[in-house]
Amino acid sequence: MDQTTVIRNAAWVVAWNQTSGSHEYRRDIDVAFAGNQLIHVGPAFDGPADTEISGRDLIVMPGLVNIHSHPTSEPLRKGITDETRSPNFYHSSLYEFLTTFNNDAEGTAPCHRVAMAELLQSGCTTVVDFSIAFDGWLDLLSEAGIRACVAPSFREAPWSTKDGNVIEYDWSDPTRGPKGFEAGKRLIDLANQHPSGRLSGMMAPAQIDTLSEDLLRQAHAHAAERNMPLQIHAAQSMNEFIEMVRRHGCTPIQWMDRIGILDERTIIGHGIFLDHHPWLHWSSRKDLDLIAERGATVAHCPTVFMRRGI
Repeated sequence: MDQTTVIRNAAWVVAWNQTSGSHEYRRDIDVAFAGNQLIHVGPAFDGPADTEISGRDLIVMPGLVNIHSHPTSEPLRKGITDETRSPNFYHSSLYEFLTTFNNDAEGTAPCHRVAMAELLQSGCTTVVDFSIAFDGWLDLLSEAGIRACVAPSFREAPWSTKDGNVIEYDWSDPTRGPKGFEAGKRLIDLANQHPSGRLSGMMAPAQIDTLSEDLLRQAHAHAAERNMPLQIHAAQSMNEFIEMVRRHGCTPIQWMDRIGILDERTIIGHGIFLDHHPWLHWSSRKDLDLIAERGATVAHCPTVFMRRGI
């Protein structure tokens, strides 16, 4: 039998009101749960309790959901990429510094554990883990106790810069993207079958400018077939916007719509540089309406980019 825990006299509780079909704030009540089931939300729980926690000066609320995170890298970059922007790349650190300040295999697991601890400490109980697949990934997520959606990242053309002025895309290996796609599919299947019951998966083509139309269509078709989301970085930098216009004659968002991958299952990572952004001085004002009309979602992450002056 599951043990019962009661939080006594919680100062604030964000509780679900079944009648109104919405959340509401409640004051100075008890919250009791056994296993993963709430058994009491209200005044004076009088049942047996194995553990009691004082709720004085605490808020009890549903767990937060982080739909875009990079736990295998960002703890190691704290205080580095925030302070080292690239003026010639419109302040984005993506192309010059993310490839420089990268972790090695030995640092991946410790970095991931730090990220999970910080997420849980800040109230996130569910996370989308957008990472390059690595050995032991599912074990680490299971160990953390968090509910996680794995998003195994893959791309065809990694970027780099030799001089801090020009971005180069390496399309030389035709097997890179398909191999990553297949590995991602296998890992998602393993996550969905995980005995913890807390893991799931979504398609995660890495960036709109590092993948071909063909592979993006395949990834979207697989997501539709399995009825799961697809998340991709798009409209995240000025350089990407300019590059996509150069290649296709339209904005990244409009190209996603043109090739049929912008719909209700699509999550756009960041979506900052839409065509109405004042830095762009662009002629159209279609992107935001397109996202709304297609029912897509944006994982915005504004604080990260504000730190970098974007």
